[in-house]
Amino acid sequence: MLLSLSKKQLLTNLIVGGICGLLYFVFSHDSIFANRLINSFFMASLFPLIFGGFRLVNTLGAFDLFVYTHRKLWKYGKVHEKLEEENEAIAPNSTEQLGTYHEYLSSIESRPSYKEPLIAGGLYLTVSLLMTFLTL
Repeated sequence: MLLSLSKKQLLTNLIVGGICGLLYFVFSHDSIFANRLINSFFMASLFPLIFGGFRLVNTLGAFDLFVYTHRKLWKYGKVHEKLEEENEAIAPNSTEQLGTYHEYLSSIESRPSYKEPLIAGGLYLTVSLLMTFLTL
């Protein structure tokens, strides 16, 4: 599992989360330093975790049917039919054919990895939880 991770994506997600946490730390008005630090690590974990969660849901195929049905509806809409007829008059057989749902699923290219954002967010969240329990 760890061998298939992209170090560049992991570093990017750590940097994005770190910037969000740093901005929270700088602009927070909490007078207790430990609370500001704990909250900034938690805020740093939110963006990578949310982004990784959406990628995970996309990888599991939750949005596939939604995208396919909207492409199908657009294809059979009145405006698109007119444009398609004009394109076919200019260049025959140039219109992309949208087949069955099974064909659509088999044509989907590889999806971006969800592991790196979840690991980056998990690291920040772990630090935040450890600091919370150590300051009690």
